[in-house]
Amino acid sequence: MSREQEDANVRAGRRARLLTPGFSVVRHLAAFGALSVATCGLALWLAQAARLADLWIVPAYLLAANVSEYLVHRLLMHRPLWPRTLYRNHTLGHHRAFHHDSMEIGSWRELDLVMMPWFSLLLFFISMAPVAALVARTLGRGAAGLLLLTAVISFVTYEGLHALYHVPGTTLRRLGLAENRVFRLLYDHHRHHHRLTRMRWTNFNISMPLSDRLFGTLETEAAWRAEREWRRRQSAGRGEDRGELLGDAGLDDLGKRRHQKA
Repeated sequence: MSREQEDANVRAGRRARLLTPGFSVVRHLAAFGALSVATCGLALWLAQAARLADLWIVPAYLLAANVSEYLVHRLLMHRPLWPRTLYRNHTLGHHRAFHHDSMEIGSWRELDLVMMPWFSLLLFFISMAPVAALVARTLGRGAAGLLLLTAVISFVTYEGLHALYHVPGTTLRRLGLAENRVFRLLYDHHRHHHRLTRMRWTNFNISMPLSDRLFGTLETEAAWRAEREWRRRQSAGRGEDRGELLGDAGLDDLGKRRHQKA
């Protein structure tokens, strides 16, 4: 058996152990879609009363959502803080299942390891209800409708993009995304985050790397490799750092072995 086939078998076994028993992609998407459509319907009904002056709430929400996405991902999903379920499901689940060199799902059922639970959308909009009520009371129901509409679209976009980052390349080609420059930029951004040696430090945005740039955690693979090569050359003569002398491949192998033990 080749090393590549052996790695694929180990990866498939690890993912199988992480899957939720009884998970159904069809049921998940149906529940997610129904909740999204219902919330959009309510949002559109409220937004009929929106005024031109209310449009500022759209970019304001998108900016706040981008920062929130970044902070939750960086601080709660990659740190063993409360609630630890976020860390367990993401770092010890999602990142154990998908590495930078094995991003694709092996079956549609493995979307269970990529997408949030269907009820997360329900919980999200329940938590949004007091905010929407406050906006409706202070700015009018039209502004509240715009807020809810922007929220549901941004949430679905987040989930959709994250799922697309992990679908097979053949699917991306059929969708015309494989060669799309914008999608490729976002995909490479997320793929580099899945490098085990970088997942706790860089590229936490999923939808748009705005907060990564704002907080100084934006990193391309090319820039990372260039810096590693520079550090390797600086320390090669002194042998100060084992990781530097191992090079990129060695670092990744070390990271995988340590992560598999976690």
